[in-house]
Amino acid sequence: MAVSTKQRLDKHDERLNLHDRQIKAMRELLQEGIRLTVQWRKETLEFRKEMRSLQVLHRQTEEKLKAFIDSMTRGGNGHAKRRLA
Repeated sequence: MAVSTKQRLDKHDERLNLHDRQIKAMRELLQEGIRLTVQWRKETLEFRKEMRSLQVLHRQTEEKLKAFIDSMTRGGNGHAKRRLA
């Protein structure tokens, strides 16, 4: 049974349409991946910025706590206190 030229062209068109849909789906996946990567990058940069701020605040708190503890070990009103260790 011979396949006519029209049948072959129809089959070829079907395959081209399938490939076009597959390419479109891959393009959409790639665009979504790029969008998610950009969003992740922005969030990562914001997180790092917040962490740096917290590090500075933590360092300041540590210094204040040390100063407070040191002040508690010094004598007051001319009276020497025992050192808290």
